[in-house]
Amino acid sequence: MNSANYHPIIVLGAGMSGLAAASLLSQSGCSPLVLDKARGVGGRMSRRRTEWGPIDHGASFFQARHPLFQKQVDAWLQQGLVFSWSRGFSDESGHRRESGVPCYACSEGMNAVLKDLARGLDIHTRQKVQRVCGVQDQWQLETEGGETYRTDALLMTAPVPQSLELLNQGKVSLDDSHRSALASIDYEPCLALMVVTSQKSPLPEDGGLWLSGEPLSWIADQSRKTGSENAISRLVLHAGPDFSRTHWDEDPEKVTEEILKAADPWLAGERLSVQYHRWRYKTPLKVFPEPCLKAHAKPALFLAGDGFQRSGVEGAYLSGRAAAQALLS
Repeated sequence: MNSANYHPIIVLGAGMSGLAAASLLSQSGCSPLVLDKARGVGGRMSRRRTEWGPIDHGASFFQARHPLFQKQVDAWLQQGLVFSWSRGFSDESGHRRESGVPCYACSEGMNAVLKDLARGLDIHTRQKVQRVCGVQDQWQLETEGGETYRTDALLMTAPVPQSLELLNQGKVSLDDSHRSALASIDYEPCLALMVVTSQKSPLPEDGGLWLSGEPLSWIADQSRKTGSENAISRLVLHAGPDFSRTHWDEDPEKVTEEILKAADPWLAGERLSVQYHRWRYKTPLKVFPEPCLKAHAKPALFLAGDGFQRSGVEGAYLSGRAAAQALLS
């Protein structure tokens, strides 16, 4: 074994759940290694750069209802990382859908809070794990680039179908009831466009709009959200789950045109930039009943993420923390 690639604890995934777990483990005196296939931290809270500024193409905002997550949000508020964007948004009819709690956003991009959690952590990006298997009372992770990592404790925070596939590739046995429950967790997909236009969009003043769901479910104006006085609009368009499933494998150029046609009433001026992205695992349709799952005792294996107990950014944070606490106990 290459000792340089042995780490007592490995967290797989640098999204909200993985970084919440790794941050708590680090605060508790552990030295977890975080692996992620992307170029940087963020997961479904990533942003896309454009010539005219960034666009949050995953989560546009998050909410806090649990005291533990609210405490973390309060810390981010004090640091100036997040702000209260709104307490709800209008739909196409003009009806205001009040949420009852603030919708928080980040002026520097939604991944700003992930970068805060990642501070001081050992994170290896561009590491796409292809297989997880048990070797001599440890977990072995094999990457697409030929790297091999070993650990005594593995915490997997990717969307549940991806975690299951990695375990299946390594022929890792799971309790039948656990495997059945995990296999039943599916997610809504989402096709997203990032569009920059030369004029201010005719969206409501706060810059967010709920739509009927098909073909579009959500439009947000990054410029309006962050208070930019620039006339240019930076928009994210989220297609609905049915449209996204139906057109998932179709030509991106064709799908882009269909989404743009549906969004035309809310686009103004020249289209300066259009980018396309596919979120295969946007929102879980069903969640595991507990905040995390201890799938193996030795070597320790935990699964966590927004597919556990409650969905969304808050659910991912609470699940990651719960898995870290279970590992420490």
